[in-house]
Amino acid sequence: MRRIPYSPADAQRSSIEVTTIDRIRTRAGLAEFAALQRPDFELLLAIDRGESTHEVDFARYALSAGDVLWVHLGQVQLWGDMRLLEGAVVMFSPIALPPETVALLRSLGGFSQNHWPGATTGGGAFAVLLAGLTALATEPPGTPAIAPQALTHAARHTLAAALLALAGTTTTRAVPEAEPPEAFHWFFDEVERGFAEHRTTAWYARRLGYSERTLNRLARAHAGTSAKGLIDRRVILEAKRLLAHEQIAVAAIAARLGFDDAANFSKYFRHRTGTTPGAFRDGEREETRGS
Repeated sequence: MRRIPYSPADAQRSSIEVTTIDRIRTRAGLAEFAALQRPDFELLLAIDRGESTHEVDFARYALSAGDVLWVHLGQVQLWGDMRLLEGAVVMFSPIALPPETVALLRSLGGFSQNHWPGATTGGGAFAVLLAGLTALATEPPGTPAIAPQALTHAARHTLAAALLALAGTTTTRAVPEAEPPEAFHWFFDEVERGFAEHRTTAWYARRLGYSERTLNRLARAHAGTSAKGLIDRRVILEAKRLLAHEQIAVAAIAARLGFDDAANFSKYFRHRTGTTPGAFRDGEREETRGS
C-alpha cells in the first residue's frame, strides 16, 4: 500500500490542482495506478465518459458518465481500468478549505460518503461550480491575467461551494437538523490524531477539558454511537486497512496501533468485529483472488 504525497504540477496553485484523468494517467504512467494507493490529499473524480470500477476502503463502486467519486485523505483506493475513463480530477490538500467549511461538510455527511451517482447529470449546481473551478485553473491564452492572490482565493471559494453543493445531496444518511457544535469537531479531530495511542474516552475528555458524559452525549447525537464507540470505530478501520493491504505480521499491526501485544489486539478486534485479525485478513485475500 503506497502512500501518495500531494505534489501539484503547478506550484503557483499549491493547495488545489485541477486536471483530467488523461493528464494524470500520462504524467504518472499506468503502472502507478495498478496497485493500492493511500493518498495524503483529497481526490475528486467527475466522470465524463466511460465505465470502470474504483475501490475505496473495502467498497467497490461502478463508475459511469455523470458520477462523482470523492476519495478522502488517508483512505485506501484501487483504480479499475482507468484507460476506460475520461473526466475531471481535483486534488487538494486539507488547508485548501477553511475550518468552518470542513465542519459543515462533515455535518452534511460529505466525509462519510465516496460515491455520488449522476451528480453532474442535468447541469446542477455542482456541475456549474466544477466548470467554474476548471475555468479558473485553465485560463485560455489571451484572457486578462488574474492576480495570483485573487486566483487562489477564487479557487478555494469555488471548491468549497462545489463540495457543499455535492455534500448537500448526500445519500448515506439524513441531513442533520443542526450543525454539530465545535466541541464535537474538536473531539472528532483529536480521535483522528490520537487513535493509535489513546483508546479511552477519559483521555480525550482530559485533553479537551470536557467530561466523559459530554463527549458521550456529543458522539451519540452526531455520530450515532458512544464516544468509546467512535474511538473504536476509527481504530478498527485502520486495523482493517493494515490487515488487508500491508504484508506485515499481526503483531506489527498491533504495535502500530498502540497495543501491548498481539493477543490483546486480537481480543479487541474480535470483540468488535466478530472475527479474528487473521480470519479477516484471509477473507480479504480470498475475496481479492476471486475478484
